[in-house]
Amino acid sequence: MATKKTVAAQRVEVTRTRFRTLLAGNPNYFGNAPDTVFKVVKAISSNTRYEELTSVGYNQHIRRLFATFDVKKAFGYSGDLCDDGSTEYVRFYVNFGGGWQDAGVVATDVHDIPAGKDCANRNLHPLSYSLELPYAPPRKWCSSPQLPLARAILSWNVEPPAGAPHWKPVYGNVEECNIQIDKSWWIQHFLDDLVVKAKVPPQLIDSVTPLIPPIDPELPDIADLPEPPFPMSDTAAGRPALTLDQRVELYSGPTRGRFLRANVEPARFAFSEVQALTSQPTLAVSAVNELAAVLQKFDFDIDDLVATVEDTTGNISYEELVDIGLDYNREKLVATYKVKKGSGFSGSLCTAGSLEHVAFWADWNDTCEWEYLDTVQVRAYDFDDLPDHGLCYSAALPVDLDDIKRKCHDPKVARIRAVLSWNSPPSTTNPDALPTWGNRLDTHALIPRLEGAPGVMSVIGGVGVAYISDATGMASATTKFVDTGVQVFSPDGLTVPFGGLIVVRGPAVTNKRYRIQVIDSDNASQTLTEKIWVSPTVGFGSYHTGTVDGWFDYLHHSQNFAGILGYYRSTRNDMVTIQLEIEGEGVVDSQVVQLDNVYPDVGVSITHPGTDCGLFTSGVEMRGRVWATDTHMGQWSVVVDGGPAGFGPVTVATGIVNTSPGTAIPPGDEWVYDTTGLQQCGYVVRVHAWDRAIVNSGNHQHHRSEDVGFCILE
Repeated sequence: MATKKTVAAQRVEVTRTRFRTLLAGNPNYFGNAPDTVFKVVKAISSNTRYEELTSVGYNQHIRRLFATFDVKKAFGYSGDLCDDGSTEYVRFYVNFGGGWQDAGVVATDVHDIPAGKDCANRNLHPLSYSLELPYAPPRKWCSSPQLPLARAILSWNVEPPAGAPHWKPVYGNVEECNIQIDKSWWIQHFLDDLVVKAKVPPQLIDSVTPLIPPIDPELPDIADLPEPPFPMSDTAAGRPALTLDQRVELYSGPTRGRFLRANVEPARFAFSEVQALTSQPTLAVSAVNELAAVLQKFDFDIDDLVATVEDTTGNISYEELVDIGLDYNREKLVATYKVKKGSGFSGSLCTAGSLEHVAFWADWNDTCEWEYLDTVQVRAYDFDDLPDHGLCYSAALPVDLDDIKRKCHDPKVARIRAVLSWNSPPSTTNPDALPTWGNRLDTHALIPRLEGAPGVMSVIGGVGVAYISDATGMASATTKFVDTGVQVFSPDGLTVPFGGLIVVRGPAVTNKRYRIQVIDSDNASQTLTEKIWVSPTVGFGSYHTGTVDGWFDYLHHSQNFAGILGYYRSTRNDMVTIQLEIEGEGVVDSQVVQLDNVYPDVGVSITHPGTDCGLFTSGVEMRGRVWATDTHMGQWSVVVDGGPAGFGPVTVATGIVNTSPGTAIPPGDEWVYDTTGLQQCGYVVRVHAWDRAIVNSGNHQHHRSEDVGFCILE
């Protein structure tokens, strides 16, 4: 009798089950590689039967791009939770008006998860996944809002190519939405002081700030850590919140300076004041009279206003929650909502604006009992030139899943809920309560499988310890970064060493202290004492300091959700042992790590028809030598660049192994380039080389380049 797994496999089309094999034999099999010589066999483009990207958003406070997608079926993902499964990639692009900028790629594993019903008799599928990518472009002053268009490309089992914003996936799709970049927070305090202390007219500040070029403070050297150590944007940055008088005048007046505000009803702009009155156990008559007096100046009746607010429930005309998902890599719940109007958010980017609150709930064990988790806040503002399709924001809440995870043979699906509420926190006791302004959304999410345990080092150098060899200290070529899901850089399929800043991470042990030591090949011991940056699930991060002899208190997940334990700033090129010691228990875990902190050795020369810096005629065949060597070579290339604007770089030679000794002096491999078509100008021949080390716990490698020049004479 056929097993359930076999039956499911029979229901998946061949183009899915043999996807990689078909592409290996013909990169244009499905028709999305038209620049190759291969012919299309079966055209498939943007198929969303199995997975579909449902939203893209941005959080300006923590400077992260987010994408959420649904896994729609129970099968078709190359294996269950005990297998490797397959990979969903998302590449982000951002367009400020001058063309698409490639922001980078992230990925996550997906698996075959059995279909079923939850406690409320709803289908478990689709399962909602979210991915995030750090994105921190230069910021401008508040009077120059930046609302670029963000694009996300979801692709199953094939990484979307870099620098190709119009590429269409075979399985997957594309989503777009405008996002808001935060204002430059650090200068705003100075500008506010000019207004408040120096009595400079606000109109003068507004007139000159657009002329100031965008400036962003330099981030510390550990900005590549799971949560970068720059502060979240100061939520109170900018001028004070507008008073009710100012809001009434702003939204009810026809034109105020260069701003036009229309169609913002009193129930919206006076919502906070009404809430303050009606939420009190006893009604303050003086407060009622004060509010009524302000409204009467503009011909608004307080009785009508209070009644309208009470009758308003789940209004989504200004903002609407559109998506929620679980970030499988970083273990965060992510809710994305859309702002639909340009007015009604209590002021421009140069004010305090207002707050969008997102409350997260979970039913981890499918009991139909909701557990309140926490509420995340995101600032909202008025924008005169709101894009036609609004703005998309994301709110993210890290969650502690350690006590919820199960072994891979027993996959667990949880119910997730998010509630969006403008300018008033949602209920923390009633998960079914609808807000006045906002809405509620539910989904299902797969809980990551159980792999680690308290008292271990689970991540070293950005990758899971399970993928680092105990014998060689090298990571396998199939290793993926835990935070991004992207495979490590290893073009030749060889194992990968580590270099630079090595971040050690692991789950906490309650009420214990730990320290980390590094033992080198000379048996010398180094205790890690550098303070570490930790981020709470909600709010600002901070530095966590240990004792002079390296003992650190374990912090609860809510205080250190990324599980940062220590920083090892490596400089050596040998194998070291990183060991974790718990006070009173001794050394409880250790891992050997192979270091590589040496840059590739490179060089390039011209040998024909002349030598370096020669004068040549267009059309001659130019030849030269290149050398690129490294103990752990990743790849090298030779390019020709320079000349008129728009030329190059043109690749003339590549390699993924060290160059051979050759017979010429200096040694190396030969490269050849036909100069036909080159215009009279100066050019360079440049060699680039990258090793395959994981540098600074991220997808970075040691890189070195060198070049020689030549000129073309017509």
